[in-house]
Amino acid sequence: MAKTIARVSSAEERRILRNYTNWQPLRRLRRLPAGQLVTHGRAETVRIEIRNVARLLEWLHEGGTTLATCTQDQMDAWLSDGPTTRATVRGFLLWTSRRGHSRPLTAPVISTYFAARTIGTDQRWALVRHLVHDEQLKVADRAAGLLLLLFAQPVGRISRLTTEHIVDRGDTLALNLGRVPAEIPAPLDDLIRQLVERRNGRAATVPLEEPKWLFHSIYPGQPIDPHTLGRRLKAIGVPPQLARHASLMDIASELPAVVISRLLGFHQSTGDNWTRESQGFGADYAAEVSRR
Repeated sequence: MAKTIARVSSAEERRILRNYTNWQPLRRLRRLPAGQLVTHGRAETVRIEIRNVARLLEWLHEGGTTLATCTQDQMDAWLSDGPTTRATVRGFLLWTSRRGHSRPLTAPVISTYFAARTIGTDQRWALVRHLVHDEQLKVADRAAGLLLLLFAQPVGRISRLTTEHIVDRGDTLALNLGRVPAEIPAPLDDLIRQLVERRNGRAATVPLEEPKWLFHSIYPGQPIDPHTLGRRLKAIGVPPQLARHASLMDIASELPAVVISRLLGFHQSTGDNWTRESQGFGADYAAEVSRR
């Protein structure tokens, strides 16, 4: 990330970007609640945001403009002349506007970025059918893929699931993903039971006090590495980030944010964000463009 910031030619704008990075996106990562990891996806989101800010500043200087003199019309021109991921600069623009580093500037809500990085609903359900019916695939890969596609669980959280998360009532099986157990449909419930049986079969090889990981690594007593699990999912045709975004979009279009939070273990604000994303562009930006 330091190399990206160093690309900015203006010393003053490098300082501004460095301060923003330290006090906004990196601070959010450092202040994650206890037990939440800085996943590859979270880190990559920050890197993409900072890269786009650096590109914006470079573009302004190439056109003989600075951040301090940039107008909203110039901002809109840059946003419209490139990929939708450019909207990730929104947080930076709001921050610089509040602190007087720039004129009041805005961009579409971050939902435009996530919506651009997703797969279609048809493709999502085609992947679900593939994992349900292809018994040649590994049980662990099928189960992990279905947890991602049906319950929008990130690979980092899937990799750390243990037998303690399971509520098996015999005729039904649920997982404690949030505050309320989520009932697991067939055949995913059977796949999870198979993982438990295989895990119990290895119980004699690891100390009893160690967590009973559902997705264990090749090393006794260790969960699978999230990056390894992500590569395995990609190898069977499931792109983790894009597929999870599609799952979140579909879930948010059907369930209230509070239910998403209680059932799937996400923060309330995450549910609110995805509910807004499922409805399209943010109304605040549309209103601002209309006013201008």
